[in-house]
Amino acid sequence: MSPLLIGILVFASVYLGAIALLARHPAQEIVGARLHEIEMLRAPREVKLSQPFVKRALLPLLTSGTRLVTQLAPPNSIQTVRSNLTMAGRRHSDPLVWIFSKWLVTAIVGAGVYAFGLLRHLPLPVQLVGAVGMAGLAYLWPELRLRSAMRQRQARILKELPETLDLLTISVEAGLGLDQALEVVTSRRTGPLSDEIRAYLDEVRLGADRKDALKAIGTRTGVEDLVSFTATLVQAMEFGVSIATILRVQAQEVRTRRRQRIEERAMKAPVKLLFPLIFLILPALFVVAAGPGFIRAWTEFIRPAHPGTLGPPPVQR
Repeated sequence: MSPLLIGILVFASVYLGAIALLARHPAQEIVGARLHEIEMLRAPREVKLSQPFVKRALLPLLTSGTRLVTQLAPPNSIQTVRSNLTMAGRRHSDPLVWIFSKWLVTAIVGAGVYAFGLLRHLPLPVQLVGAVGMAGLAYLWPELRLRSAMRQRQARILKELPETLDLLTISVEAGLGLDQALEVVTSRRTGPLSDEIRAYLDEVRLGADRKDALKAIGTRTGVEDLVSFTATLVQAMEFGVSIATILRVQAQEVRTRRRQRIEERAMKAPVKLLFPLIFLILPALFVVAAGPGFIRAWTEFIRPAHPGTLGPPPVQR
């Protein structure tokens, strides 16, 4: 056998043996990858302590509390909170985190008031009543703030709706399509209604159905006028009615309904002013007008006379 052939065989044997020794079984590769992932997740104590307190302590607490709320909270309440957050303009907020934070603040406030009562050595009934009362206020406060934000946002949408419909009507009559006209509206106006229209355009670009996306605008806001407008617009698209005509009619109806709401509030104003007029304004006017006369009558006629005071002199015998 030639020396060249012997060298080739030796080289091939060494090469194959090295590959066999260095090659890893697929199971070993999986285990190695998992160990590498665990090693990457393991951070030194100094690195963990250098993180912010919110990320190091509060975030894991909120995560565990969110899981607990997911297991205990009924699905209907979670859906209601999600809908309310959307109406308030907080579409990206997690309802589970909101519910858990509300319960957490309630527990902290109740425990704090109870601990304050213990430190002040107050009676036990007073401690319990104070803790329960303050915990109830802490529980209701986020709900009240959320509903106030909902009402304010709906009021802003109602205020912006007529002008937005006018601009939309002009754009459609100028020859633009509905989506192009909506883009013009979002570029010219700002506010919650423009944000909802922008969300509709994003959904359509992502492949959502135009009719469902239009109906979702009214569902997200909870404004009856906007729900009626989107439903009418969807029907016009289904039956092939002129969009410009529908928009002009809807703009006129929206203005009519707004004028009716203003007239209704104006008619309710005298009734609402009756209570402060009776309990606040009239007593003050009575004190200012009749107070000096009443004091004069009291000093002159009603108060008994004593020596050394004003009044008729005593009779001497």
